[in-house]
Amino acid sequence: MKAALYSGLLLALAIAILLWRIGTPVDSRACTDAAPGPLTGFIRQHFSDSQGADWRDDGSALGILEDPEAQAFARQPERYYCEALNLLQDPQRTQTEKVHTTALMLSLPLDYYLDFMDRSHQLYQRGAIERPVLSLVLLPRGTALNYWWLPQWRSRFLRDAPGILDDAHMNEILSGEHWFDYPGRGY
Repeated sequence: MKAALYSGLLLALAIAILLWRIGTPVDSRACTDAAPGPLTGFIRQHFSDSQGADWRDDGSALGILEDPEAQAFARQPERYYCEALNLLQDPQRTQTEKVHTTALMLSLPLDYYLDFMDRSHQLYQRGAIERPVLSLVLLPRGTALNYWWLPQWRSRFLRDAPGILDDAHMNEILSGEHWFDYPGRGY
């Protein structure tokens, strides 16, 4: 009986440590001096090619993902993470450029995504990004779609979603209903 109790306690401790480790964000403080690179060039060129059109003209914030070059960035977003953060905090970039940058970061690995949520929160508080950018970060797509149940993701969602998303939409996401309905909703 004692062996079963100890085994159960050990298993519970292992699960708790695993969940804690899964929810540890990367430390992006080293990203402050990231030089402009291929992501910055692509975002600038895309914005220029569209003649400065608003992101809503694409039909959605995810319209940029139809571009094969954008898909290449979206497949390895962690490689461009620091550059994306610098784009988001740059006051010279338009909100359309920031929405497009955010769309390319939606499939970050979980540790990056949690930091992305924290950094987006800070940028929103400072006025560097607007509501549509933070909304795109909060809506479960890509990485967030798979971790809506994780306490670390939920605490960040609950911190930022009030005032950004309506209560019914928040409840749908937090209940898991969004996840179960998702295949019919697109990316």
